[in-house]
Amino acid sequence: MEFNLYDVLAALALVGVAAGISVHQRVNLEKDILIGTLRSFVQLIAIGYALEFIFDLNKLYLLILTILIMITIGAFTAGRRAGISYSGFPICFTAIGIGTFFTVGSMLLLQIITTDPKYLIPIAGMIVGNSMNASALALDRIDSEVKNKKGQIETALALGATSSQAIQTSVRATVKASMIPMTNLMKIIGLVQLPGAMTGMILAGASPVSAVIIQIIVVYMLICAVTISSVLTTALAKQQYFTGDHQLAEIAA
Repeated sequence: MEFNLYDVLAALALVGVAAGISVHQRVNLEKDILIGTLRSFVQLIAIGYALEFIFDLNKLYLLILTILIMITIGAFTAGRRAGISYSGFPICFTAIGIGTFFTVGSMLLLQIITTDPKYLIPIAGMIVGNSMNASALALDRIDSEVKNKKGQIETALALGATSSQAIQTSVRATVKASMIPMTNLMKIIGLVQLPGAMTGMILAGASPVSAVIIQIIVVYMLICAVTISSVLTTALAKQQYFTGDHQLAEIAA
């Protein structure tokens, strides 16, 4: 089964349904829906042509550059959406970057994948996307944890605890919260949801068993990358709330 531009235009009817529901319920999301529809179309068409160019050249430096661009955009998006009072970009860039390159590098060393662009770029994209969401959730949660538990943290510091000890409970809660989407996916995958990699392969004509094997590998790589990104984001972000003397910084107010 092959899809063409006519199918894309026909699918716009579904966007119209979503926009119509927004108007009817007065939730004022129709503008965001329409802008998102246009942006997704332009961005995906553009990346389609860009990937064709990269695939044809098949140069390792272009693959690394592409992954770095994805990490940069993901880190910028995660840091900006968190709504915190400090720059989340360097934190997210470090966390997402380490999680992505560690996971991709491990898969290359284990010979699960090769440097073939048709494998490397989509896999890196999935890793960056999920790590981005985890980092954004971690930044948002650690910020609310510190501000909501400011009194408890100050009490612990006054009793002689270090900043790491005083915030330990919040750190654990943050990591758990930022990984909820991924852990939930692992619980319902195959029972409630057929994820993108598996669905894409089935639509492309692959056997369901082959699609399942690929999806299992994808899930395992994602849990690794998301865990690394969540832990690193939380560890780097918590330092923003304390001074070198183990006192709460002004941004914790």
